Amino acid sequence: MSKQNSWDGVSKGSPLGHWIFYRLISIFGLIPAYALLVFVSFVYTIRDRKSSASITDFRTHCGLSTSFFTLYSHFFAFGTCLIDRYAFLINKQSFFSFETIREDLIEQALQNKTGAILLGAHIGNWELAGNLLSDRIKADIHYVMVDKERNDMRKLEKGAMDKRRAKPIFVGEDGLALMIAVKNAIAGNGLVCMHGDRTMGQKSAVHNFLGQDVAFPIGPFAIAAATGTPIIPIVVIKQGLKKYVFKAFAPMQFTGVTRENRDKMIYTAMERYVGILEQIVKEQPYQWFNFYDFWGT
Repeated sequence: MSKQNSWDGVSKGSPLGHWIFYRLISIFGLIPAYALLVFVSFVYTIRDRKSSASITDFRTHCGLSTSFFTLYSHFFAFGTCLIDRYAFLINKQSFFSFETIREDLIEQALQNKTGAILLGAHIGNWELAGNLLSDRIKADIHYVMVDKERNDMRKLEKGAMDKRRAKPIFVGEDGLALMIAVKNAIAGNGLVCMHGDRTMGQKSAVHNFLGQDVAFPIGPFAIAAATGTPIIPIVVIKQGLKKYVFKAFAPMQFTGVTRENRDKMIYTAMERYVGILEQIVKEQPYQWFNFYDFWGT
């Protein structure tokens, strides 16, 4: 089976398919949407060979075997996260229960007036992180995101996306503009949600992940080193039909950064972040959602 060489920032599926799920959730709730997903996941398991190849490669790196059932389960898990994302944005969140673990680490950063970079990955339901925190923490929450979506998908999702409680910071071609926007958000003692698992042409460093070297973006760590802002790794994992768990990990501090120790501090922080990713995906392999040739990029 062929592999997708890189991630292109474009959603899978047709606008019609997304619209059907959106309307189902809006009118009838989540259960009918999950029921339709049973069939849709079967279709993707049969037809989406590129994603199936990337899932197989990932599972091989985890030391796991792959079957039609495991591929189907992976597609289904991804579909439920997309459905839940829509549901949360159109005020259906009462369907879910939430547990938070070490949220106090974020509150401590705010008390210290340093702000924080909340560093996630495409694991679990990353879309819910900022929206969940906005209900619980009094701070401006920003979300760094890529805007390469097709116009038809952007138009379809506009109503739901406008209800995001986190303020978007869009990734463009100008890396300096992005850094300034993030620094301004942090300077106001804000929280900036970023991803640390996709390079997208950014400056990167190679780290061993699940037994093979792969490039990870330096950007979040370079910003933290330049501003003295702590990085707090986070993850939002689905457990069962209705429950999500938000977990924060101990901060990576960037105090006392000098020209001489900067690169070492960045490398050490990245190494720890990659180790956390390994821990999470080994515990929750069906919630890894990088459907491209992750080790080939």
